[in-house]
Amino acid sequence: MNDNAQIEITKLYQSRISRYTADLGEYQRLSTRYSYARLMVFILAIPIVYLLIQLGTLLTIIGVIILIILFVQAVIRQQRYDKLVRWSQNHIDINQNEIDNLLTFQNIYSDGAQFKEAHHVYADDLDVFGPNSLFALINRCNTFDGVSYLRNAFLRKPSIREVKDRQDGIQELEAKLDWRQEFANALFAIDGGYKRNLANEIDEELDVDLSFVETSWLRYYLLVLPFLWIGIIVLYFLDFDTANTCATILLIVNIILTLRKAKETTSVQNHLSRASIMLRSYKDALEVIFYEEWNSKLLKNMVATYKASSEQNKSVELLSQLQKIIEHLDYRLNFIVTLILNGVLLWDHRVLIRLAKWRDENRGKLKELFEFIGMMEGLSSLGNFAHNHSDYSYPEIEEEYFSLHAKGIRHPLSPINENVDNDFTIRNGNHLSIITGSNMSGKSTLLRTIGVNMILGYTGTKVAASHFSYPIVTLISYMRIKDILEESVSTFKAELNRIQLILERLKTDPHCFILIDEMLRGTNSKDKLTGSIGIARRLLEEKTYAMIATHDIKLAELGNEVKKGIANYYFDIDYINGDLVFDYKIKPGICENFNASFLLERMGIPMNEDIIIDSKP
Repeated sequence: MNDNAQIEITKLYQSRISRYTADLGEYQRLSTRYSYARLMVFILAIPIVYLLIQLGTLLTIIGVIILIILFVQAVIRQQRYDKLVRWSQNHIDINQNEIDNLLTFQNIYSDGAQFKEAHHVYADDLDVFGPNSLFALINRCNTFDGVSYLRNAFLRKPSIREVKDRQDGIQELEAKLDWRQEFANALFAIDGGYKRNLANEIDEELDVDLSFVETSWLRYYLLVLPFLWIGIIVLYFLDFDTANTCATILLIVNIILTLRKAKETTSVQNHLSRASIMLRSYKDALEVIFYEEWNSKLLKNMVATYKASSEQNKSVELLSQLQKIIEHLDYRLNFIVTLILNGVLLWDHRVLIRLAKWRDENRGKLKELFEFIGMMEGLSSLGNFAHNHSDYSYPEIEEEYFSLHAKGIRHPLSPINENVDNDFTIRNGNHLSIITGSNMSGKSTLLRTIGVNMILGYTGTKVAASHFSYPIVTLISYMRIKDILEESVSTFKAELNRIQLILERLKTDPHCFILIDEMLRGTNSKDKLTGSIGIARRLLEEKTYAMIATHDIKLAELGNEVKKGIANYYFDIDYINGDLVFDYKIKPGICENFNASFLLERMGIPMNEDIIIDSKP
């Protein structure tokens, strides 16, 4: 991103923060007002009722009803403004996160560290997951299925059709800033939701024995229970003592029935109550999705699958029903309330019957529904990234293997003041692009820049280039090879394993693109050069395409022997006023300037004198 683009997008988010901050202050003021109003009604209720009693029964009843209405209205309005306070604060946090992400790459969402794989063919080398990674830069997902979708988008090789469909949908999402933030706000309250597979959790918790509430006699009993109470009420006017005895017996029977299965009910309630807030957030997110008009083929088809009709949305109703069931089950957390409700209505059993019915009718539906919300969350994250980088572009996917053209390409994780763009082309037939250059000149960065932007493009979002075209390939990297002590694997053995992996993959997948940074570092210089040339020749034989960064001029000179299939590039350095100066621009040819001797001499290590090693003790 260039300076002007960053300044403009930062100003946009700052203006939104200012707007929501003003809203927050107003909502807090109104919430406080109704909080005081509720308190005043409560305080004045006792003297008012006392005075009304002196004036007569009818006025007392009317006065109590009015006081109750006023109190309830104050509670409802305060809760409404409390919700708006949270809504405004969430929006402030969401926009501040965008500013922090643009300026410092910080992000309040998961960095995807849980997805790191030491043996993945490119994810570790290209910083796909973990701190300061591609995932950490782009992720705006707060659900398990959202981060899972984004993970798969970074790791899975798509088809050309998939990329084009995603690009269409992400372009639509890119333009919907208000919608994206409203959608993010709906899921913002989920604390650590990306760690919890809620659909599986609920299915597992519902996979309990609820047969004790599904017996025929209990259903009949619950059906006639209200009529028994009506009969007792009528009996009060005819025979008070008998009615009182009957009411006491009925209360005791209901309490005993409740206590018989209290342990099982408590177990179900304890596990499901934790999901209530998350279900409310999922429901709100669904409503945000369904209220929007979608035009891209991808999003329109996705939404149509879960949106039944404009009059009645079964997906939202599905979540609403389960959320209400859990909330009703939570009434038992209040001892007085549960005693009254179970004593009169056998409340726990009624709620569990509804829960069993919901389970039988909707088993497995939550998984599909949550995956849909997660997919929208992942695509929204990619749309958000595209919106934040107006100077980036959507790549063109080539059908030809292999053709790659990049103009103004840079690394999306590099700070603006350190990010130098490059133009780079691999023409069909140039199987090996060998890049030479001194230390710190930019060789490894170029390899990562190409690889990271290819991954970005496969997700369907923009890439950090003014133009980038390339085919769908299997991307493999051979870069940060290191020893693995816990597996007793040396650096050289790890390198051999990666070479073996590449050769095995080429047997089954001819359409590979390999990024190699300094082969065979774990062995001596002679074997390193010989082995590197051998590997390069083998890649030429396989007719695969690769970029190879190396310090070995002899490897680059292989192009003098092999007339076709190799293109040489290099990064240059200058010595100005005794210092190294890098321009980080790639050029055709082989590097002639190297800096190791210069740097060692600056450290006081002689490079032009004979060094005598005294072997005497």
